[in-house]
Amino acid sequence: MRAPRKRVHILALGGLLAASSAQAGGLEANGYNWDMIFDPATYAAKATITHVDIDQPIANQLAAPGATVSNTSNRVHYNAAIRGDLIENASCLVSAQNPFGSGTERNFAYAAGTRQAVSEKINSTDLGLTCAYGVDVGGGVVSVIGGLSAQSLTYDAVLPVAAPNVTAPIAIDGQAMGWRVGVAYEMEEIALRVAAIYNAPINYNLSGTAFGAPATASVTTPQSIELKAQSGIAPGWLVLGSIKWVDWSVIDTLTVNNPVRTVGTTLNYRDGWTVTGGVGHALTADLTVLGTLTWDRGTSSVNAAGVLENGHQTDRWGVTLGAAYDLAENVEFSGGVSYSTIAAGSNLQNETWDRGSVLAISASLKASF
Repeated sequence: MRAPRKRVHILALGGLLAASSAQAGGLEANGYNWDMIFDPATYAAKATITHVDIDQPIANQLAAPGATVSNTSNRVHYNAAIRGDLIENASCLVSAQNPFGSGTERNFAYAAGTRQAVSEKINSTDLGLTCAYGVDVGGGVVSVIGGLSAQSLTYDAVLPVAAPNVTAPIAIDGQAMGWRVGVAYEMEEIALRVAAIYNAPINYNLSGTAFGAPATASVTTPQSIELKAQSGIAPGWLVLGSIKWVDWSVIDTLTVNNPVRTVGTTLNYRDGWTVTGGVGHALTADLTVLGTLTWDRGTSSVNAAGVLENGHQTDRWGVTLGAAYDLAENVEFSGGVSYSTIAAGSNLQNETWDRGSVLAISASLKASF
C-alpha cells in the first residue's frame, strides 16, 4: 500500500533539505545521499543542484599584517538519481553525486613564504547502484540495503615557484570501487522510517603530473555511518532527525611524490559528527514546508589549549528552510536555503579567523510514475 500523498510529499522534501544542509567538515561536499531508495513511487527520477557560498577569510598577522591570506572557494554540488521497483519487495537506485570536494585560494606571497599551494581543489564523482529488499514484519517493513559505487577523485593545485607569480601545476586523479550496506524499518501509516547505512572507506592510488614530471599519491576517503529517523506526529506533520559519524581521522596528510620535489598538504583531521533535527508540515495538498537545525563538529584536531593544530575546520551551526510544490500530478519542484555560522578560531600556524558563514541554495526537480 502506498503512503498518502501529503505524507509522501514531506518524505521527498526531507531528502532535499538533508542534502542542502550537508556542508560538513573534512573534505565533504554533498556527502552520500541514498534517500531516493525509499521513494514510494514505482518509478522516480530526481535531480538536485546546490550552490554553496563560503565566507571565511583567514588572516596571519605575523606573516601578512592586515591582509587576508586565504579563502575557501565557493562550490556547486549535484545529485541525480533514478529509482524503480524491479520485482515485488525489491527496488534499485542508480545515482550520480559528488560526495567529497573542497577548494582553497591563497595569497601568492603568503603561499610562497609558508611553502603552501596558491590554490588547491579536490573533486569527486560517485556513480552508484543501491538496492533494497523488504519483508513484512509486524505492522511494518524491514529492508536490507546494499550497493556498489565506481568513484573518481581528482586533486589539482598550483604551487608557487618564484616571484613574481611564477607557478607550477599539480594534477592527479584516480578511480576506485566502494560499497555500502544498511537496514531500514518503515511503517507507511504513520510515515515512520528508521534507517542506518554504513559506507565503507575507499582506497585510492592517484597518478598524474607535478612540475611537468610524473607524480603519484595515495589517499583513503573515510568510512561513515549515518542513522536517520522520521515519523508523523499529526495529520500533515512530520519530525525527523539524523546523526552521522565520518572517520576523517583516517586522513592525516596528502603527499604527492614526484622526482622534482615532494609536496605535502597536512590535514590532521579528527572524526566528524553531524546532528540534524527538523519538522515538516503540509500546508496544502500541493505545498509542503520544512525546517531543520544542524550542528557539525569541526574536524580540525585541537590541542590541550583549545587551539587547532592545523586547518580551519571549527564547529558549524546551521538552519535550513525549504518547500516542495507539485507542478503537475507527477512532477514536483522543491528548493531550500541553508545558512550556517562557522566558529571563530586560530591554529598553530598563527592563522586566525573571525566567525564565518556558509550559504547554500538548492533546487530540485522530481518526476514519478
